[in-house]
Amino acid sequence: MTTRGELKRILKSEVLDIHGVARLLGVSRSSVNVLLVRPSSEFPEPIYTSKGEGSARQHVRLWWREDVETWLRNKPSNRMNGGAR
Repeated sequence: MTTRGELKRILKSEVLDIHGVARLLGVSRSSVNVLLVRPSSEFPEPIYTSKGEGSARQHVRLWWREDVETWLRNKPSNRMNGGAR
């Protein structure tokens, strides 16, 4: 069974919210949302999405850091320049 400490470490180091994804990609949160709806981007699906209640409540989305990093390394613009960012 996972302890609270282990879970906290996993959440802090291996899971990203939309702010963390935007920071990692060097883009705005709205640009991350665009990647989610653009089929050609092949951006990874979140591992968790909350069902925000009411219009004032925002959805919470979480991604595995590894999935986002892999996407970033393999996206078409990086393949053309040798994977450099």
